[in-house]
Amino acid sequence: MVFFFLFYQRNKTEGFWVIFLYCILSAVADTAHHHIPKVYSFYIFSSFTIIEYTLFALFLYLSFKGKIFKYILLFCSVLFYVIAAFNLIAKRSETFDSLPVSLEASLLILYSIFFLYEQITDPAIFYVYYSKKFWIVIALLIYFSSTLFLFIYAASFTRQEHKTYWTINSLFDIIKNLLFAVSFAMKKNKQLKHPLEDLYPDTY
Repeated sequence: MVFFFLFYQRNKTEGFWVIFLYCILSAVADTAHHHIPKVYSFYIFSSFTIIEYTLFALFLYLSFKGKIFKYILLFCSVLFYVIAAFNLIAKRSETFDSLPVSLEASLLILYSIFFLYEQITDPAIFYVYYSKKFWIVIALLIYFSSTLFLFIYAASFTRQEHKTYWTINSLFDIIKNLLFAVSFAMKKNKQLKHPLEDLYPDTY
């Protein structure tokens, strides 16, 4: 969060406020989880899953160029919200919403792949790793790919297993936030797109 403000002029456009808002709400949810009675843990996790998905999906929606990927995201989002709402009402677990968070992870991995595909197939983009959005998406891809199976089985963990395996989530959450900080600190690369004729002047 600090890096967003330190380099505000670099982050005030292109939807980076969405990631900043996520960081704030994530900190609030973590604080609430440690100070609110355990009986409410499920509702905290479930509500935050919906908020987290909404913010990351919005960021990726704003980043997509092709309409087909935007339509896929919107269609899948309807499916996600239906399942998440049903899970919240039915309360299938006392502690962790494995189904919605696993679906969230799967969908965000898919959307991240779509984003990277658009970037590498755009003939005008030669240095995709100079893009601030690239590092945000890489952070999402690494985090959700690494924790997907953890989320799938989390609801069935014993207390000791949860304490043992949840360090995986904590580790990759740190990596995710570090990559967010890298993205916030990066300068806007005005030379991200280069006309082909500038690179190959003899062929034109």
